[in-house]
Amino acid sequence: MKFIHTVLDMSLNKTLSIAGLSFSLVGFASADVESSISAGYNSDYIYRGVNLGADQVSLGIDASGSAAGLDWNVGLFHGTSQGGLVSQDETRISAGITKAIQESVDFNAGLISTSYVGGPFANGDRLEVYTGLSTTIACIDLSATAFFNTTDAWTGDVYYEISASYSVDVADNVSATLGATYGNWDEDPLGFGLDDVDFVSLSATLNISLDDNISASVGVTHVITDTPATEDETVIGASLSFGL
Repeated sequence: MKFIHTVLDMSLNKTLSIAGLSFSLVGFASADVESSISAGYNSDYIYRGVNLGADQVSLGIDASGSAAGLDWNVGLFHGTSQGGLVSQDETRISAGITKAIQESVDFNAGLISTSYVGGPFANGDRLEVYTGLSTTIACIDLSATAFFNTTDAWTGDVYYEISASYSVDVADNVSATLGATYGNWDEDPLGFGLDDVDFVSLSATLNISLDDNISASVGVTHVITDTPATEDETVIGASLSFGL
């Protein structure tokens, strides 16, 4: 069993994909805008089914709000991993919008710019455009998203992801979330010559509200992948967040 940081994509996945230890501070909040700063540690970093190394430390800044009938979000993430399979630095900048197109269906779109130093993805900067749909059916959050690579130096044109998650209250101030994610690269992102690469992530987490401004979570995730450089992984971890 290995410890790894939990990453939740609230606008697309709402799924616990990777578990670990993190610390968050809410920078400011209003009726229209919220922001946060987070720092974390991952003993392993699995990104879209690919193990990108061990002992990752990270810093993230996020903001979200509403304007002109759209929900928007922007984020900046920097992580450094070392040991294990690879050593690398990663910086990711994202911006996206969400628009309700029907009563229970949202349209999501945005840009993700990622740069790497070292590791198997050190091909230079990568720019993606993503688009997808999300909805809730019978208390299950569902999403389907396609990420389109616009950078010629990168192998593969499209990464697809489908996710589902279900949350339920189990006690006072405690909820549980079960999640499943299927991801597919249309071409092997590590350049091993495979036609495509698939992975499945299954996760479970407990979310604990300690008071109005402090919450914690503990979780476990199992990742099954056919990427040659990544074995199946079972990871566990915890997170802690503070809001101001």
